[in-house]
Amino acid sequence: MHAVPLPNSVSSLTDRLHVLEFHWHGVGLQIPKFALYACVPNPTFTCFVQRHHRQIAIMEFGRYTLPILDPLEDDLDDQANFVAIVSVARGNRFGLYGFPADNQGQSYTLPLDHESVPRIVEYFI
Repeated sequence: MHAVPLPNSVSSLTDRLHVLEFHWHGVGLQIPKFALYACVPNPTFTCFVQRHHRQIAIMEFGRYTLPILDPLEDDLDDQANFVAIVSVARGNRFGLYGFPADNQGQSYTLPLDHESVPRIVEYFI
């Protein structure tokens, strides 16, 4: 696996990566703390729609309309106990979307040179 460097705005602040863990259908999902925008308990999905041959949920969150994607890449048709809303920046583009979660797991930190860090952060940077 190729190394994915952290953005300077993140790596210059710390020598450790803070990770928050969520679970969906028994599978752990690790989200870097810098990517977590909000954690919404007891979310209400506005509707379910088909996008790219997958059913996703839509959630109204303030002035935003957010897609909620199944992290297991299945059709999403269940209500969730939580939604982890994450932010992603690609160049000058910014986006928010959510992942459903049954529960929140532990939070932990890893040194930036840990072998798992590139895998955890590559989806979010």
